[in-house]
Amino acid sequence: MNIIAVIPAREGSKKIKNKNILKINQKPLIYYSIKVSKKITKIRDTYVSTDSEKIKRISISYGAKVPFLRPKKISKDKSTDLEFMKHFCIWYKKKNKIPIDLLIHLRPTTPFRNPKTINKAINLMIKNKNYSSLRSFIVSDFSGYKLWLKKNKQANILVKTKKNYHSIGRQFIPKTYSHIGYVDILRPKLTIEKNTIIGKKVLFFEINKNKEYNIDIDTEEDLKKTNEWVKKYSYKI
Repeated sequence: MNIIAVIPAREGSKKIKNKNILKINQKPLIYYSIKVSKKITKIRDTYVSTDSEKIKRISISYGAKVPFLRPKKISKDKSTDLEFMKHFCIWYKKKNKIPIDLLIHLRPTTPFRNPKTINKAINLMIKNKNYSSLRSFIVSDFSGYKLWLKKNKQANILVKTKKNYHSIGRQFIPKTYSHIGYVDILRPKLTIEKNTIIGKKVLFFEINKNKEYNIDIDTEEDLKKTNEWVKKYSYKI
């Protein structure tokens, strides 16, 4: 089975400049995603999709493949995951004779992952062949059933149910989950080739937030918390 990992790392970032190569424990942020990918034997190759020469050099130095620079037009703030994934898959198909069976999406802004957990997710996708993709989730701190939308002067409940969960105690309503950047897995023939990032059937993969440190580094505060966590637990990979 041809399993490929792709790490997206564009140059621009409004909230934190050069976010993907900022140092955490004296290593650039992207280092952690590259290293965990290369520890997983099922992954044939680890690629970085970037529009930056500097990120390209750093990524190659840690063992990733960076055979091209991503076009700037799909490396903007509003550019989507589907755009860079399609760009990568088109390139890969032209350069290689074998199709990609599973595409592992590792966001560098979620640096701390357990290789065993990634392996578990891959095995689930191998076993469940009728699923188009897998996404990782944690239990939400705040229930989605309690969320509302504002339209002009009117408040509208986001999730409408017969039981009116919006006005029931939290202990009596179903759990809701937040999608996180720990790992996403795509089956290209059922997603990218059909112009969708998730496809019709998404496999649920829960990350236990009591056992694993999960953070999406997006702000200076996130960066501060992460550095404190690394020092406290002496994280290494």
